[in-house]
Amino acid sequence: MKPLERLWNEDYGVKRPLETDSWARRLLNTHIVARLMNRFPRAATKFLSLSRGELARRLFAQREGGSYRVLRAMYRFEEPHGRGDPINRLIMQSPAVKAARNRRKIAQWMLETCLDAMPLGPPRLVMTIGAGDGRLEAEVIAQARQKNIYYCGVDMDQQAAHENREVLEMHGLRDRGFTHTGSVARTCDVEEVLDRAGRRFGVEFDGLSVTVCQGLIEYLDMHTKSNATLVEMLRAIHARTREDGSLLISQTGFHDRVAYLENGLAWYMRLRESNEVAQVLEDANWQLSICEQEPMRQITMCLATKSGVKNWRLHDESPLRRPHITRGVSAAGKG
Repeated sequence: MKPLERLWNEDYGVKRPLETDSWARRLLNTHIVARLMNRFPRAATKFLSLSRGELARRLFAQREGGSYRVLRAMYRFEEPHGRGDPINRLIMQSPAVKAARNRRKIAQWMLETCLDAMPLGPPRLVMTIGAGDGRLEAEVIAQARQKNIYYCGVDMDQQAAHENREVLEMHGLRDRGFTHTGSVARTCDVEEVLDRAGRRFGVEFDGLSVTVCQGLIEYLDMHTKSNATLVEMLRAIHARTREDGSLLISQTGFHDRVAYLENGLAWYMRLRESNEVAQVLEDANWQLSICEQEPMRQITMCLATKSGVKNWRLHDESPLRRPHITRGVSAAGKG
């Protein structure tokens, strides 16, 4: 077992199997596949568009980029009937797609851990930014021991709102969840979410309990070295979070196909290294508990708390001097 796999599986207790690459596959992806795609982006796009698989079609024919529909297609690799033809399966096993599946598993573990750690008491609200169809959170909330946990998905995609309702109904959460088609960039926006949730459910929320932000902040503060927009949003969430509340956030820090994405697909991302994400969270007044890369070393997974014991790993209540931060090399991450 590789060190990062051991960290998540044994030290943290993530029970769902995480993915990594063998030494040979890593060399093949980095030095052959990535270089060919970066050097010949149009030819690569044309070849990959030949696939009839859902992931290939959405990425290379429809150019959807990082939509929740693309992510949902990535997750279907775990379903043998959803893997598609050979080209689609090849894409499904690329580093970035494996990292996205790892992110989902770790994010669900983090959310489950936060919900289990909450003492019985007043109604709790989980808010997801860039929620998509809400499947990640709905699967966890539906299994939570407390039944006074409510959900709000924030997403400007109208189709996401429709599919979110279907997912909530499928998991028995129709009366405990809804989609907010707006923004949470400022404190007044977060207050609007809390007000809407209170009126919809007939419950008074004294703040957010958990906020989940996966696959979104790569599209904030693009083409600049500043983190001003991201810090302002995280401060706004912090201001309206309960004292025992938490923040789950991820950020892509390295991607060996960035040149291909930017030249072949015109799909841009703001890459941030782990240490930069940690600094952003501290600038926004959050206290880090976990700041680690997933096993593919492409996405940084963070868990932060509003207050309480500083640097506390929720799963075993062991205090940390400082969260371990892996410093990668990514020119794009510097802005």
